[in-house]
Amino acid sequence: MRKFLLAFVLLFAFGAPLPSDAQTASPDAQAKVAALLAQYPQGGPGLQAAIAAAVEADPSLAKAVVAAAANASPAQQQAIGVGLSQAATALAASGTSAGQSGSQQIQQAIASAPASVLAAFGAAGGGGGTTTGTGGTGGNTLTTSNCVSPSRPGFGC
Repeated sequence: MRKFLLAFVLLFAFGAPLPSDAQTASPDAQAKVAALLAQYPQGGPGLQAAIAAAVEADPSLAKAVVAAAANASPAQQQAIGVGLSQAATALAASGTSAGQSGSQQIQQAIASAPASVLAAFGAAGGGGGTTTGTGGTGGNTLTTSNCVSPSRPGFGC
């Protein structure tokens, strides 16, 4: 009985992948993001545009961008938040199912971002809200805002 229990524990410990493994970015994605951060050590509009372009082209990079943000400078974190917001907005506005899916990938990735990245993401529009439904003409579309406090309508929302 002990051997069976030990075998089960070892199989479970070493044979079953951890759920967090699915949430990590690939080494290739990490390398792409590291190259962008090295190219723009001061952050700014250049890094914003580079992040936005890269994530629009491949929304799965959003996980690697958020992971890299943890070790980025404050200026880079600011640029990352704005760039991710720009990419999410552009993808959501595309009106395609692939664009909507990409925008959702960014929204999911940003949930685990450092506070300064979240703040920059929200200040830049937060991806323009999320849109669900059939879209198009005559479709039912529900748009939700990222506004946190409607206590002052029209102010910052």
